[in-house]
Amino acid sequence: QIMYCYAVNGRSATPAHLWLTGCSGEMGTQVQRIPGFDKWIIEKEAKSYLEAFADCKENLVYLTADAETVLDDLDMSKIYIIGGLVDRNRWKGITQKKAVDQGIQSAKLPIGNYLKMSSSQVLTVNQVFEIMQKFVETKDWKTAFFHVIPPRKRGEAGAANDDDSPEGAANGDLDKCLEEEVDDDDDDGDGDEEADVANKRHCFRSENGKS
Repeated sequence: QIMYCYAVNGRSATPAHLWLTGCSGEMGTQVQRIPGFDKWIIEKEAKSYLEAFADCKENLVYLTADAETVLDDLDMSKIYIIGGLVDRNRWKGITQKKAVDQGIQSAKLPIGNYLKMSSSQVLTVNQVFEIMQKFVETKDWKTAFFHVIPPRKRGEAGAANDDDSPEGAANGDLDKCLEEEVDDDDDDGDGDEEADVANKRHCFRSENGKS
């Protein structure tokens, strides 16, 4: 999912300022295995987001499907956190509780205002990121949702509009991105279901679910 986020961001006309925090322990080990990760143009931080953004904690917004606040727009002064923990089944509500315990704001995407989801409103990290990035580009939530969320998950509301399916394009972006990273290595010798958007003014970040 992190690879998908990086691939999509790299091809965007309005690339986000991405932060990947909590890159320590097993998380750090796993991301280092991604081909070309050392050359990624992304902020990599071993500390948690609370430590990394301690001087602007009031601007942190944890995105969770269980939040009461619904996003109508994206505030470019905010730092939107996409948690890496799958928040469903026995983990239901854990990300909202985490935000409350940490004393930071929480919010959710306005999915229910535009779509009737066939199952849970929990999306993957890369889906949330791409939706927010598409909204920055279009200023239209419905367009963003229909561009990213697969038709099979949209239920009745999405059945009539299956264009701009993201799955094939996303896979193509990822494959091409990773191929380019591998090519760079050759030249120099030396990317389950659950948004830092911004012309370098605000960031979505993905975190590994640990405090």
